[in-house]
Amino acid sequence: MFVFRNDSPSVHSNAAPMSRDRDLLYFWGARFVRQTFFAAIVIPFIVVADGRADVSFSTVVIDPGHGGWDRGGIPGQIVPEKTVALDTALRLQRLLQRAGLRTVMTRTTDVYIPLSVRSAIANVEPNAIFVSIHYNAARRSGAHGIETYSENNRGAVLAARIQRQIVTRVSTENRGIRSAEYYVLRNCRLPAVLVECGFLTNPVEAQLALTPEYRETVAEQIAGGITEQRQFSFPRLVPNHQGRLVHKIKKHRKVVDSERLVYPCATIPRARVNRVAVDQLREA
Repeated sequence: MFVFRNDSPSVHSNAAPMSRDRDLLYFWGARFVRQTFFAAIVIPFIVVADGRADVSFSTVVIDPGHGGWDRGGIPGQIVPEKTVALDTALRLQRLLQRAGLRTVMTRTTDVYIPLSVRSAIANVEPNAIFVSIHYNAARRSGAHGIETYSENNRGAVLAARIQRQIVTRVSTENRGIRSAEYYVLRNCRLPAVLVECGFLTNPVEAQLALTPEYRETVAEQIAGGITEQRQFSFPRLVPNHQGRLVHKIKKHRKVVDSERLVYPCATIPRARVNRVAVDQLREA
């Protein structure tokens, strides 16, 4: 066994091979350290930098569902979806404008806008996203919760942020993000989502939806998800993102390929929803 010291003349004859080995070991060791540093520090930074964006969009197209002759929901439903959806959308518009975003409304009054027109309004907007505001309905009055829909992977990113924001403040079932080929989603060429803000056929959630506080909270959380997404770029478009593709059956369908809405007759217990509150909402 040899012990090499730099100041030892006795090792000069053997020092050269060891020096070469040591230099080679140092070279590869340094190279390994540099590669490890690059992999651990630089590459993640590149990935993060690619994922973040200074401004990924500047305009939000807000689509209050239904309107005019189309009340939304199902026949016999006491609380009209078109009214609470419009109010929530207008609240969302004010919040986004305060955050410095430009907004475009598909409707601002109680009028019916064809589905094709809603998509067309969105598609002419550059650097924009599309957010459709709805409230859910079901023949089973016990159905409850909030869910957000998208049609492709770009919309799914936005849907996930909005859904996460809402369920942190609204105490109800988290029905998650879902995929559905709704007309307004499928025909938008920009990232698009449809938010179902609760079931108006559920007595508890219907009563909540009639309160300005609830609609303001929902609008605030949707705005929070939108402004959060603004810090990040959208992924490349994939025709259908992975996940369970949900096609609502006819009794639940809110948006269909044709602009004709067909719902079976169904009612909810009328005595459990405050008609006075409904009338006040209509007058507001």
